[in-house]
Amino acid sequence: MVTTTVPSAPQRLGRSDRSLHLLSATSGAADVVAFLKLNMVFTSAMTGNLALLGIAAGQGHLLSATHSLTALLGFITGVAIAAVWKERAFGLRRILGLEIVFLALYALCWLRWGFPPGGIPLYALILFSAIGMGMQSVAARLIDIAGVPSVVFTSTLTSIVLVCIQNLRRHQPLPFALHQQIAALLAYLGGAVLFAFLLMVMPALAVTLPAVLVALALWIRWHPAADTTA
Repeated sequence: MVTTTVPSAPQRLGRSDRSLHLLSATSGAADVVAFLKLNMVFTSAMTGNLALLGIAAGQGHLLSATHSLTALLGFITGVAIAAVWKERAFGLRRILGLEIVFLALYALCWLRWGFPPGGIPLYALILFSAIGMGMQSVAARLIDIAGVPSVVFTSTLTSIVLVCIQNLRRHQPLPFALHQQIAALLAYLGGAVLFAFLLMVMPALAVTLPAVLVALALWIRWHPAADTTA
């Protein structure tokens, strides 16, 4: 008896991937806006932020150090808040919903004060952005796609290069997870490019759009019509 093997359906990016791409783009937006307009800090990439904190402290620039420290504390606060909710029913939805709230507060602060050179308004902008990104880092872990964190891509880039070299040497096809990682990395880069442009031509959109992107990610993740196969 002859048996035939039915080829498996090709893997493709689903709605969870698209949600993660929107979150990754939001991270790129947060870092670009914070670095260019909030006294050169990062509110998503804490590795870079820690380096900036070390530079400022080491060179005796204590005021700049407090900006980086505020971002660090805000990020930790966001992670802590998300940690409380992540094991509960609908934890991911609640975390993304709370992130939208903090990003909306960030946008409202900008609408009230613009990009302030210092003082409480500057710290408020840094804090709300960093809290949102801290919560997003936990949300990305709950989505759990190919080890992509949505807020820090150094390890993802390392994984991409290692897998590419390994599979090319063995003459093996690249795994689907690699395509997922590359797509998320490009989403972060795309967000950075887009929001750097928006800061020049439409700064109001650059600070209000992140909350919209997270809301769209939340909608795509659970809306039944967003992806019939997910």
